Amino acid sequence: YLPTGPELFQSAQLIDITGEKMKLLLDFPTIGEPHYAQALPASMIKDKQVKFYSLAQNANPYKVMKETEGGITRSGKRVDVKMVAIRSHFAPDNIEGIQMGDTVYFHVTN
Repeated sequence: YLPTGPELFQSAQLIDITGEKMKLLLDFPTIGEPHYAQALPASMIKDKQVKFYSLAQNANPYKVMKETEGGITRSGKRVDVKMVAIRSHFAPDNIEGIQMGDTVYFHVTN
């Protein structure tokens, strides 16, 4: 169990208690539960960030200014996914048409 992020590892165990002694049948990791996570106002770190781009000044050809501009473009074996991320919402959220051997690039504007 790797210590990744603010989650503590957990384990689920399936134990047979029908006999004279308990017998461990299965031992497996479960979905972690966040611990020790901290939240703070963005104003505390806004002036200290290394890069801040105004969306209007973003010259990246794959930028997404609004959710409806996102989409999927295929050029041979290359597939570009223009995506917007707003908190825990990603759009487009259903990527179809990817085939074995394709190289897929996700361009995410948050």
